[in-house]
Amino acid sequence: MSTPPPQPPASQAGPPHTEASRFRSTAATTGLVALITLRELARRRGALALATLLPLVFYLVRLEAHWTAIRLLSIGLGWATATLALFTQVSSRSVDRRLTVNGADPTALLLGRHLAVLGLGWAVGLLYSGLVLTTIGDELTRPGTVPVMLLLTAAVAAPLGSLAAALVPRDLEGALLLLSVMAIQVLVDPSEGWTRVLPLWSTRELASVVVENLGSQTATYLHRGLAHGVATAVLLTAASWAVGALRLRTVRIPAPSPAEPAYS
Repeated sequence: MSTPPPQPPASQAGPPHTEASRFRSTAATTGLVALITLRELARRRGALALATLLPLVFYLVRLEAHWTAIRLLSIGLGWATATLALFTQVSSRSVDRRLTVNGADPTALLLGRHLAVLGLGWAVGLLYSGLVLTTIGDELTRPGTVPVMLLLTAAVAAPLGSLAAALVPRDLEGALLLLSVMAIQVLVDPSEGWTRVLPLWSTRELASVVVENLGSQTATYLHRGLAHGVATAVLLTAASWAVGALRLRTVRIPAPSPAEPAYS
């Protein structure tokens, strides 16, 4: 009688399958949340139109001054993207709590909504890049940097809005907080050293590359702008995820001991 071939231990075969299933479930939840978020934003046509047209107003008002127009366009895009992220996170709090209680991964919920707003911000940024290149592209020193500046601005603004939503109780306070941040960003002298703590400081560096003839300093300005923008986007994303996951954490109440009554 032949002996059956040895079977691999369950501990060796189980975990890879479990990890793969968990990853597929998280990815599916993230994609579904992102799709639902985009559909919810599409229903709010008025708010979506006002948020996306505000950068255009800033741009057209100062079109005769290319430096100011480019900078205000970027700041306006940042405010619009951050505000959409704020409203999305605040309006979905109750739904996300119920989904988390039912077993949904908080990371998938937060990531899905973040990707939806970020994708929308990038789409608007590309549209405005085309507008800039069409209207004043011939008068800019390095017009190819315009899409980089606007896409990086949206990448910083999306987690900024999510972080504001996680820190304030309602959307009105969050909108005022974002408005204050953007006002400071516009009004202060960006050459001051302390202004580097502002989230959109990279806009000033990249706008300089777009408009001015910096000569040998071009690579320095470009590197500083990209490094500051990427680092700020990563830090804000991590902070918004940490605070958001903390708010959505599920508190498990231990079961009462059999020796003690459930209620006193």
